[in-house]
Amino acid sequence: MKTVHSFLAIAIACAIAAPVSSVYAQTASTESATVNQQSGSVTGRVINNATGSLLQAASVRVVEVNREVTTGRDGSFVLTNIPAGNYTLEVNYGGLDTQQLPVAVIAGGSVRQDIRLSNQLHNVEQMLVLGRAEGYASTINLQRNADSIRTVVSADALGQIREGNIGDALVRLPGLSVETRAGVQRTATIRGLAPQYNTVTVDGLRMTNVDGNRDIALDSFPANLLARVEVIKAPTPDISADAIGGTVDLVTRSAYDKDGRTFEVQLGTTLNDIRDSWNKQAGITLGDTFGESEQFGLLGSVFYFRDERGYDVVDTAYTVNSADSYFINRALYYDRSETKDKVGAGLMFDYRPSDETSAYVKAVYHYDYRELLRRGTDYRPNAATQFDVSPDGASSTGGRVDALTFYRDPKNVFQMYTAGIEHRAGDWVLDGRTAYSKAKKDYPVTLQVVNSFNGVDMSYDRSNRDFPVFTINNAVDISNPDAVVFRQFDTNQVPRVEDEVSFDVNALREFNTGRFPWSIKTGLRATLKDATQAQPDTVRYTGLTGVTPASLLEHYSNSDFMSEANGRAQLLPFFPDWRKYHALQKSNAAAFTQNAAATLFSAETLANADFTISEDIYAGYLMGTVEIDQLTILGGVRVETTRIDSEANEVTVNNGQVTHVARVSDSNNYTNVLPSLHVRYAAMDDRLILRSSISKAISRPPPGDLIPSKQENAQMNQRIIGNPALEPAESVNYDLTAEYFLPPLGVVSAGVFYKDIDNFVFSSSRIAADGVDERTRVNGDGGKVRGLEFVWSQELSFLPGFLSGFGVEANYTWLDSEGVYPGRNSDLPLVNSPDYIINGVLSYAQGPLSVRLSMNKMPDRLESVGGRQALDKYNAASTIWDLAFKYRVMDQHNIFFNIKNLTNEPTVQFQGSRGNPTSVVYYGAQYTLGVDLSF
Repeated sequence: MKTVHSFLAIAIACAIAAPVSSVYAQTASTESATVNQQSGSVTGRVINNATGSLLQAASVRVVEVNREVTTGRDGSFVLTNIPAGNYTLEVNYGGLDTQQLPVAVIAGGSVRQDIRLSNQLHNVEQMLVLGRAEGYASTINLQRNADSIRTVVSADALGQIREGNIGDALVRLPGLSVETRAGVQRTATIRGLAPQYNTVTVDGLRMTNVDGNRDIALDSFPANLLARVEVIKAPTPDISADAIGGTVDLVTRSAYDKDGRTFEVQLGTTLNDIRDSWNKQAGITLGDTFGESEQFGLLGSVFYFRDERGYDVVDTAYTVNSADSYFINRALYYDRSETKDKVGAGLMFDYRPSDETSAYVKAVYHYDYRELLRRGTDYRPNAATQFDVSPDGASSTGGRVDALTFYRDPKNVFQMYTAGIEHRAGDWVLDGRTAYSKAKKDYPVTLQVVNSFNGVDMSYDRSNRDFPVFTINNAVDISNPDAVVFRQFDTNQVPRVEDEVSFDVNALREFNTGRFPWSIKTGLRATLKDATQAQPDTVRYTGLTGVTPASLLEHYSNSDFMSEANGRAQLLPFFPDWRKYHALQKSNAAAFTQNAAATLFSAETLANADFTISEDIYAGYLMGTVEIDQLTILGGVRVETTRIDSEANEVTVNNGQVTHVARVSDSNNYTNVLPSLHVRYAAMDDRLILRSSISKAISRPPPGDLIPSKQENAQMNQRIIGNPALEPAESVNYDLTAEYFLPPLGVVSAGVFYKDIDNFVFSSSRIAADGVDERTRVNGDGGKVRGLEFVWSQELSFLPGFLSGFGVEANYTWLDSEGVYPGRNSDLPLVNSPDYIINGVLSYAQGPLSVRLSMNKMPDRLESVGGRQALDKYNAASTIWDLAFKYRVMDQHNIFFNIKNLTNEPTVQFQGSRGNPTSVVYYGAQYTLGVDLSF
């Protein structure tokens, strides 16, 4: 099926390319005999004279005819249809001095003029200050000249990333909240919309994902390959509209980002103080242009990161009665260790035979292999026999205490290959590209072993709610390893593969001969994705023969475990040794037996997770842009047709056995018409930019919700039914912003936005006729998001003396969201939507020294919705402080020292209120030391 679709997509691309080329040929021949005989063109590049960087989004204007363009990715510009004569070329780039120079336009010819900009305030000895200023400048200029509302993370900010996680750079952007799990920034919520309502793209192409959802982990792409990151909050018709909250676009590097050779080396190490463990990191990037006219460009980058760290965790679960009284039914203290090896590599080849034509081939590879080991003590009071229940404690009889070990070693591989070409001919710009990406996850070993002490009478004290203490009230000796009994041994493999092929072509026609320049752009894209998942090796054992559990234990202690608990955190001194169990399974599998429930669980699990799904999206758009003096209007429409085909299993269980497994298939298709209008007005010599937009966007349901499965779980009395008929959520978005650009380098902005959303996807449940809790995913009524964003970012170089080295970045986002949840009448916010986000950075750069103190503050955020308020779960409020030092040596090399999570802030989740924590994770501060070498 994929091959057929691929040929169809190629045919579509050829179908649009052929008439466009024909129209171009006819138009170009006509124009060459008329306008071009009296007019000429000016081309060139804009370069930062001090650093050699090619400047994107610089303004280049022919003063006498008031014709203006902005430079492209490689600093290049083209001004066409300029009447022959002598003119003044004015080049403006925030943070650098404006330059004017004469240019003579020749009738029927093209004049090339490269411009090098500088700043009289800085000299070569102040490269550290200049480098930081260049980072500010690129961010500000890109945002100021963008077609729509967006936020940019510059290459300088990306250079602060020390562990390859893009989330570290995004966490302090306005309107974004990035959820942290054990010190790792994982997924982004944009303007109150959870990760599944946003899109992560690479050069405008969607990333593949192996987790069965739309969430893209921000640490799954090698940050060393990036030139910048753009967060697009209002989509124009020429980009994918599959993002109600916004799109995080990862823009990859090129040899043409800099005028001259690029040779960078990074070496460093990080101390995780909670385990006194060290990581290692090393990277090298080499790029250059070559050929007789530098028509070839090649840039390669490789980065290696090895991380060894630990986390201290307590997970707590509650039984909540009708009076909303909480009783702990489980408290799991565990010591988690993690070893992670990551390799990121990329190769970018460019070919530019002329100013009019460019082509490229890019390859990206990311390897992530982890060994995750969790040793835990699980206190499980018996909720059926509870007594003496109070807010701070309770007792029960007949409970148990488990010693458990969980080990897995996920291996994730992401790869992406892209090829494209762009050609300018007169007032036409034609481009096309094709891409292939693949994400794969498997687990060479995944297992969990549980040993138990049964019949335990216990009391607990939760006067300190984060760290409950358990006391044994009968004769069970949980310190005796010979008294432990075997409970169960699970092995579970869920390999998943997702691959995607895409093709797109675009044609832009500029009309520059009248008073008001305008353009029209059209294009087509086909995106074809396949995903598969299976469980080839899943089994649960409940019996152990011929071997004692005590002989399969490991003795383990960690005196530093959960030091914040002041002795309240209680770990057993022994745990099942996963290596011994794994070796025994391979050498003598007959030592393990299954009862009827384990046999049923194994059969259900094998059948439940086996599915395939394909998602093919065909999109076309048409948009126009007109410039009326200081006013720019961009409008158009995008049409996307989606077809989904899927296969999964319907599992039937009767009398404790899987009686039937039927392979079923389903399909669904829908079409979305997505108009948008964007208005930009520049005033006060482009110091003040006003923007407004209205756009329609969608977010498709997660693939895992769309499979036609019927999954049985007899142990939990649940039946999960897939829903292939789910429709995408739709949103109409309204935006209004004002940006004022401060001299010499800064911006103050304020924005207001509103999103009216339909067809959110929610979980729905009912008790079926056979008494089973039957659950499925359905489209809900929707929700709304209102928000305000305020930003102040400025280099304070106008201050006297040493004060001129200070810089400030501050932003505040206020959010008011409403979600309509089935079965709940009370007002609730959207999941993961904070009421506010506060970010602040105070920086100082003077001479060779640079210092950055940064803060991120968020309140409680709703994580999941229960049947009533006491069952709702939240991510707790947090305030994170980071500190970074950089010292420049020999004019071009840096020594850096960073402290992440300066105050050892934990990540906390709770149920109902903060007094009922469900998860408390301490991951410690991290101290990074290293060098950046540039040659």
